[in-house]
Amino acid sequence: MRPRWGNRVGLLLVGLALVAGGFGLLTAVRGRPGAALIDASVAGASVAEGKPWALPLLAGAAMVLALVATRWLFMALGWGRVGSRTGAGIAMLGVALKGIDGIGHISVRLVRDGRLRVSVSLRRSADLRQVIRRLDESAVSRVRRAVGRDDALAVVRLHVRRR
Repeated sequence: MRPRWGNRVGLLLVGLALVAGGFGLLTAVRGRPGAALIDASVAGASVAEGKPWALPLLAGAAMVLALVATRWLFMALGWGRVGSRTGAGIAMLGVALKGIDGIGHISVRLVRDGRLRVSVSLRRSADLRQVIRRLDESAVSRVRRAVGRDDALAVVRLHVRRR
């Protein structure tokens, strides 16, 4: 299982558990109208006695935590990514860069306005000049032909790892 699918399955399980808990609380409240959800001994008036700012502070902290969790959820689902991955473009880029040592991760995305985003991650041991020469001479044009966009502009991002 790929990491992104594992992350999504985990998010699904956590979401289902939260929904089940919410329905359980709603059922408990409907079964006992007017009853408190939390016992007074757990969160009594002693929390807010002499500190009128305590409850608004807790509510604000809960809101910030909810916003951070929602942002993390959207980022984990990949909704913030622009464009779509092209398998043919990635395969052609791999063929074009074949034989060069030190290539880590490659990615090709087709962005909405018809541009290509090519991303190549290199280890420190990679020959940067050879990678740039291969990209300039043949790799980018091969990727363009593979995705069916011969006239598309391409943005190539090279990332050299420190370790």
